[in-house]
Amino acid sequence: MTAGNSVNQDKNSKRKNRVKVNNLLTEAGSAIISNKSRTVLTLLGIVIGISSVITVLAAGAGGRSIIMKEFEGLSPTALQIGINWEAYSLNRSYKIDTLSARDIEDLEEYAPHLTAIAPLQQMKTELKAGDREKQLTVTGTTEAYIEYVDVKLESGRIMTTDEVERQEKVAIIGHLIKEEFFPDSDAVGQYIRAFGVPVKIVGVLEYKEKTDTVSLSNPDETFNNAFVVPISLFKRLFGGDGSYWDVMAKATSIEDIPRARSEILRVLARNHGKWNEQTDKFSVTSMKEQLEMINTVITTITIGVAVLAGIALLVAAIGIMNIMLVSVKERTREIGIRKALGARESDIRLQFLIETLILCGGGGLGGLGLSVLAAFIIGKAASWPVIMDPGTAAAAVILSLVTGLLSGFYPAARAAKLIPHEALRYE
Repeated sequence: MTAGNSVNQDKNSKRKNRVKVNNLLTEAGSAIISNKSRTVLTLLGIVIGISSVITVLAAGAGGRSIIMKEFEGLSPTALQIGINWEAYSLNRSYKIDTLSARDIEDLEEYAPHLTAIAPLQQMKTELKAGDREKQLTVTGTTEAYIEYVDVKLESGRIMTTDEVERQEKVAIIGHLIKEEFFPDSDAVGQYIRAFGVPVKIVGVLEYKEKTDTVSLSNPDETFNNAFVVPISLFKRLFGGDGSYWDVMAKATSIEDIPRARSEILRVLARNHGKWNEQTDKFSVTSMKEQLEMINTVITTITIGVAVLAGIALLVAAIGIMNIMLVSVKERTREIGIRKALGARESDIRLQFLIETLILCGGGGLGGLGLSVLAAFIIGKAASWPVIMDPGTAAAAVILSLVTGLLSGFYPAARAAKLIPHEALRYE
């Protein structure tokens, strides 16, 4: 055999294979189109299964983005000091202590790796200036708050230590408050009535890009809607016993966070003791730890719900297998004729697998389209960002094709094993 004859044979072989595949695709397409109602019902199961999985994963990614943005205004060295709820949940007989003004003073003196210590209390009230009014969350804290939340001043100044000690009626406001109440004038030096008393504005915070998150200052906006007053004034107007459930602080650097934590727990253990002389009554959590913890919870919930959504895909796969078995039974005589005319088992098997792949691939693409629509509706109705990851979408379509292979393999194998003369006698 010459080299030229070998090349020609290879070309002829490839041409025959292409013709065979084209014929199989045509036959598979004709079989699918000839049973429109069955095809639609089969596609519906895959569409629902795939769209459920993609939408759940996209919603989980959106929730994760919200949490990340929630803390984006805070420094990575930010710390939250509060009750050791984890230990308390294991032993409800423990007596809970709250943080006090003395604790803050001692932390300022005996925790050298700590800075920007800010007690925090919040309450919703109504703000009024002229004919404008607004319901807003007011934050009572100290001058260290601005450093803690890492927001800069646009104009004016922060409250002073003397103003906090003297319970002065002063406030720092966010950019949106300034724009709403004093659109045509400088807000610094102006007054807003809060808690029913006039409060002088001494500073305006710099504008921060709005995110999908909430903030420490208001559940509807970012720091642009902040209204911050001295905590001494807050307690005088709203009452309270001078104790705090939470205190915010910052470590001097990321590397100093472990040392700052040790100093905090040592000071608080000296002031309040320990539960059973060994368990700390308070805990110190960094922003990084909070993000990791919340991210773990969201990931776990997302995976759990995705598994439940995947059950719909499993049900759809079982339905496809059943439909294909019915199709094999209905086309037994056709299969017998094709095998009698020389069709091989591999040809019959490939035809049924192609039909299943077309159904599942189409269902996967339909599910992807439905998930995009669901993401748009959820985003509009719930103001919840739904992030469609291209990788997740591609994986879902591939999953639909794998589902097709798995659910179609047995019916295809059964069709390929039919004996020609028995198939021809089938009625």
